[in-house]
Amino acid sequence: MRVEQLLSNAARQFPERVALRYHQTNWSYGELLNRTQQVASNLLRLGVQPGHRVMLVLPNCPEFVAAWFALHWIGAEVIQVNPLLCAKDLTHLATHSRTTAVIGLDFRLEAVLEMARECHVPLLIVSSLSSHLPVQLRWPYRIKCWLQGSPYTLPRTDVYMFDELFRSTTVPLLTPLQADTTLPAVLQPTGGTTGTPKIAVLTHRNLQSNVAQLHAWSGLSAGEEVVLSVLPFFHVFGSTVALLSSIAGGSTLLLHANFNPSRIWNDMKRWQPNVAPMVPFMFASMCEEMRRRNANISGLEYCFSGSAPLNPEIKNEFQERTGALILEGFGLSEASPVTHVNHPGQSAEIGGIGLPLPDTQARIVDAATGHHNMPPGEVGELIVRGPQVMAEYLDDPQETEHVLRDRWLYTGDLARMDQRGFFTLVDRKKDMIISGGLNIYPNEVESVLQSHPGVSDCSVVGVPDPKFGESVVAFVVPDASAAVTTENLRSFCQQHLAAYKIPRTIQLRPTLPKTFLGKVRRVELRQDAA
Repeated sequence: MRVEQLLSNAARQFPERVALRYHQTNWSYGELLNRTQQVASNLLRLGVQPGHRVMLVLPNCPEFVAAWFALHWIGAEVIQVNPLLCAKDLTHLATHSRTTAVIGLDFRLEAVLEMARECHVPLLIVSSLSSHLPVQLRWPYRIKCWLQGSPYTLPRTDVYMFDELFRSTTVPLLTPLQADTTLPAVLQPTGGTTGTPKIAVLTHRNLQSNVAQLHAWSGLSAGEEVVLSVLPFFHVFGSTVALLSSIAGGSTLLLHANFNPSRIWNDMKRWQPNVAPMVPFMFASMCEEMRRRNANISGLEYCFSGSAPLNPEIKNEFQERTGALILEGFGLSEASPVTHVNHPGQSAEIGGIGLPLPDTQARIVDAATGHHNMPPGEVGELIVRGPQVMAEYLDDPQETEHVLRDRWLYTGDLARMDQRGFFTLVDRKKDMIISGGLNIYPNEVESVLQSHPGVSDCSVVGVPDPKFGESVVAFVVPDASAAVTTENLRSFCQQHLAAYKIPRTIQLRPTLPKTFLGKVRRVELRQDAA
């Protein structure tokens, strides 16, 4: 199927069920489908055609959902982009993808406007959250928009407000314009397996396959689930797991434009979601919120964690406080994104990502050449093959050929497989430190440091060393209530690590630089360490 069919199928089965809630806005599946068809018709009227590439620079909101499905309805390709990106990054993506239209948020429009001027994007649609907000939030929102100005007039660019797309100025487009499932659906910006910016081309078949795999694996009930949709939809983890998979199952989505623990706690108390896909820093923040309020959350049954290893102490605390089961998995943008997930009732060690999803093959091969299978228990590069694996990197045949070999996707992640066929991540291939000819995995050193009672967070990187090739540097965020010194941390490491793995340098810091999904920006730390 194409992804827009997943919405039309859900609307046919559950027309009266609430599809999404966002502040004061509640749309049923029937209304969401009607709005999607109307938006699609108006986008066609404004010149968006099948095959056009349209950039969505929006947070999670009803307009994102309507635009995402409407663009697919007319056969356009969606470039989903973090609305916090600067103009330079947006311009690079727009130029690379040859963007023909952009949909941005009035509250964060400056970078979008600069990009539209630089790239001469012919169509700009400005969305607003204002109409969804209660009065106490609506007026502060409007005042902030007014203070930053609204210079929506651009040379050679037609500008419209998103609300105009909901109006019945044209007849709704009742039937999708395309049927080919092999066409691109989402152009997902990614650092790729080597860390350099690229765009993964995900087809309709890729995305629909991953949704089908997740549904077959999870066993969740169609038309009964309530899903906390706080993962950002502009990332494929959010758009596949928290948006598309949930819509395909007729779930009710509780939308959140940003991660605010207090508002999320209130929503969870009120609407009782039973499914919550999140990333590790979100679980940690919700534990803090429950401790602060001295009250726990009830109703949750399943939580899915990805993007980074989950601290076992946080995992245990969250599960004890909520009664929910946290299932860790693995994925990457190039695989739409999920390839592995742990199953309920099956224990996994720290970093354990479980088994491959249905129809997904996985192997551990030698990291040097990628040609030879590694025996169980040995570390090598994880490679995967399945219907969810991307078609290519956009306009980058050299990188595509490097990561896609005989349809196997070389993930760039180091892992091992045990005798049962369960997989455990070890580290990123590019993050592995080679000191004196010996391999050192940063995750192993980080796990030891994080087990110290005075450590709140940490990250380990390798820096050039004239004698050993590389040396280990640790950045540590101490717990606010603990008296931690570099000396006692080094002494702690000596008790739990081989001598060559002990950090040569330990730096104490108040915070670590992280991405929007909570991943540490190791590149910045390497630069600082050097």
